[in-house]
Amino acid sequence: MIQTGFEQRVKVQQIIDSQLPEFLRSESPKSVDFLKQYYISQEYQGGPSDVAENLDQYLQLDNFTQEVISGQTTLYSGISSTTDTVQVYSTKGFPKEYGLFRIGDEIVTYTGVTTNTFTGCIRGFSGIQTYRTDLNSEELVFKKTSQSSHTAGDTVQNLSALFLKEFYKKIKYTFTPGLEDTDFVSDLDVNNFIKESGSLYKAKGTKESFKILFNVLYGVTPTVVDLERYLIKPSDAEFLKREVVVAERISGDPNRLVGQTIVNSADENTKASVSEVEIFTRSGISTFYKLNLFVGYTDRSTIEGTFKVQPKVKSITKYLVE
Repeated sequence: MIQTGFEQRVKVQQIIDSQLPEFLRSESPKSVDFLKQYYISQEYQGGPSDVAENLDQYLQLDNFTQEVISGQTTLYSGISSTTDTVQVYSTKGFPKEYGLFRIGDEIVTYTGVTTNTFTGCIRGFSGIQTYRTDLNSEELVFKKTSQSSHTAGDTVQNLSALFLKEFYKKIKYTFTPGLEDTDFVSDLDVNNFIKESGSLYKAKGTKESFKILFNVLYGVTPTVVDLERYLIKPSDAEFLKREVVVAERISGDPNRLVGQTIVNSADENTKASVSEVEIFTRSGISTFYKLNLFVGYTDRSTIEGTFKVQPKVKSITKYLVE
């Protein structure tokens, strides 16, 4: 049965006999039957009165059992157009009485159920078979049907759970965006997954999120392979970056500047470390020194300020030249 707790609430159809005055029941006994049948037509699972009185139950996630969400079973044996007892593989998710189900193009109602049987079936019934048409998602489809024969293995759709399934779609859209039109595996505890769905989105993009998603959609735990670990890289080394200053020697030995810090004499806030010194000549006469200034391993430069052409520069440490 649909485990919603609806059956625990008193229905008008159950107490109509005691609510009518004695003279009405004695003088017009058919009026009792008429009113009872009227309230049955309004209080069936998913009916107008049922939805209004049990809206709080429809909103509870605990009512979204897998049997209700799948909303179908299968005929165990074939039936003729007059059969009033229908055997199926399971009646889980169907109301105990006055439920509606559809086989092919025929709608059937019943007065009772067992574990795998619908009893007291009224064939060729009429009712709502879907809440939307192909061309208008806001228009429901009410259909009148007639009796017909069906074979074993035909699908039996639970029409009494249509309203609850619509709530299920809305809740999936709210709590599991992106999965609202996706069918989950048949043995998933749906209400528990929706309650805990926040962990899936918080772990988005990680191995754990892929494992959760594959379990929900396919019922398997995947092995996630990080392909980056198998990519061929040209080098794992860090690249050194340098800036170059060309200078002419005034005095001392420029080669001793390696590993030292030079400072702009005009601006002591401009300074840098020398990582290498190269000597070169121009026109075979003038001798110059190329000072490689260490920038660093990252995008953040270790050079402070900007070196410009100045009359002279100085080292922060004095060295004697032999």
